[in-house]
Amino acid sequence: SGISFVVIFNKQVENMQKLKVLLENNTLSMQGPKHKESISISSRYPWDDFSETLFSSLGTMHMVAPYLPKTIETNFTIPRPVQDLVRAMYLFEKGGKPKFVTSAGSKSLKSSNKPNGRVAIAYSAGKDSMWNLWWAIEKYGPDNVLVVHIRNLNRNNGSNEVKHVLNQQKQFGFKHLEVIELKNGSLNTGYATMRSRDMFLAGVVIPVALEFGASKIITEGFADTKPTEPFTGHESNMRYFNQILRELKIPVQVTWRNRDEMLTIKDLYKNRPEWMPHVCNCFCIPCYQNFFKRAWQKRSPFFPLYESQCGACVKCRITNIARILYDPTIQKVKQEDVRAFLKNTDAWIRSKRHGLSYMIEGPFMRDFATACKRYDVPARSLNGVANA
Repeated sequence: SGISFVVIFNKQVENMQKLKVLLENNTLSMQGPKHKESISISSRYPWDDFSETLFSSLGTMHMVAPYLPKTIETNFTIPRPVQDLVRAMYLFEKGGKPKFVTSAGSKSLKSSNKPNGRVAIAYSAGKDSMWNLWWAIEKYGPDNVLVVHIRNLNRNNGSNEVKHVLNQQKQFGFKHLEVIELKNGSLNTGYATMRSRDMFLAGVVIPVALEFGASKIITEGFADTKPTEPFTGHESNMRYFNQILRELKIPVQVTWRNRDEMLTIKDLYKNRPEWMPHVCNCFCIPCYQNFFKRAWQKRSPFFPLYESQCGACVKCRITNIARILYDPTIQKVKQEDVRAFLKNTDAWIRSKRHGLSYMIEGPFMRDFATACKRYDVPARSLNGVANA
């Protein structure tokens, strides 16, 4: 799989001797082990010394994360607290202690914008983003919520995600949306991108959040975090990131609420059921999506897939197990079609070819067991699962 390739590739190139990251015209670039890599923002963005420093510093962390070079050389200054953050990432990922060779001098890390009690949501169009949006609108009011989507941070599904973000704005009617166009030529992708992704994401969002008057950036929580999760996937490390922001005197904090992913879907069906058909949670590469969708419709012709779904990937299975339990419209679906989905999922789990065991533990297996019991489906994958 693509994820396996990236993990193997990362293992082969970790602990390189040196990588040189250059900043030119708001573009970060470096000569990676395969080819030149770069990241830049091509859309409207509040560029100034503050935003440039955040982008270059946390962007460097993101670009070197797959390789963990022993020396990081730049033609710009990386503030000492961010250097400490990068060292913490290295330590967590067992990458030794990096040496920084950076230019002298520094630019201001003081923003001209001041927060006024608003919030920004780091938004992907998935179920967790929708859950955060529902809660934020209820708590802060629609005028005080900014939705921020970084297009192409997820390179495999960048075009699909932005399409659904725009559709959700049309369907849900939220007022404030900022789409940041990221030209992403970094090889930091796949599961391993969680070494740095969420901190880089926050760094890109902060200037836009402050421009809006937000003092909080709402992100996905950590209820389903496994011990093997990479650096930015751990709550303790994100708390440390907030400490770094305070050291830099940046008046924004990243915040989250912890609730497992099956229960976020339950909450949405209870509070915003009309939103769920517009969810974008699918791991399938868009060019293959129709193939899997047609295969699924032959298998279970009366089990309705959402427009964004392929039906076969782990994300679609998570959503559809929750639909079986919490979506009232599924009660109208023929039971043999629901049973066909559950039997197929049982075989998929047992095959282990998906390589995603870390994603189908805990809440997934709990709700899968409940669904199998409700529809009287004997599932061999549940042998040994509590209360199966």
